[in-house]
Amino acid sequence: MISNFYFKIPRRLRIFIIFILVVLAAYLIARIFFVEFKTVPNDFLRARQEASLIAKDIVGLSNESAGNLDKIYEFDKDGNYTEALNLLASELERNRQAREKAIKLSAQLEKMARAVPEISPASASQSAIQAISSETALISHLIAYNDYLFQLLEVLRSKFLGKTKNSSERISELINKINEEVQAINELDRKFNEIMEGFDEQF
Repeated sequence: MISNFYFKIPRRLRIFIIFILVVLAAYLIARIFFVEFKTVPNDFLRARQEASLIAKDIVGLSNESAGNLDKIYEFDKDGNYTEALNLLASELERNRQAREKAIKLSAQLEKMARAVPEISPASASQSAIQAISSETALISHLIAYNDYLFQLLEVLRSKFLGKTKNSSERISELINKINEEVQAINELDRKFNEIMEGFDEQF
């Protein structure tokens, strides 16, 4: 009965129906066998969350330091060397904490990097690589920031002990460099969060 019904359908319409069925079958086969599945390993998600929290702490510490560096500069100009050294000592301690967090951040970034090959689609894995690169650069700027801070300490100590004179220009230069590194750290962390927002949108 079904075969009789089939042959009652005009030939052109039968060909059209067969064509549609073939197209649908091809589409289903493509969906089943060739679609790139969307997956994100749990290790990546956990490491990403930890990295975000640690980076946020680093940014907070560096921003606090940036504000205090202006005070150190003012103390130096006013000849209030004791206050300048005391404040600088507290900033070195704050920087020590930031360095410890940088080590923890690098460990989380390594976990994220190891999980990247398991991420799909490919566009999402590329976003993950960009985000990891951004936070890796943040660590590099934190190292530079730390170096400038120690240089500033040495210049101030030499000045306060009377070993060097006319060092105000060098102090101002180092403070400017430190502020530039703080800005870079902020910008790279902002970029990381922006990339990861785009990453999330792919799932």
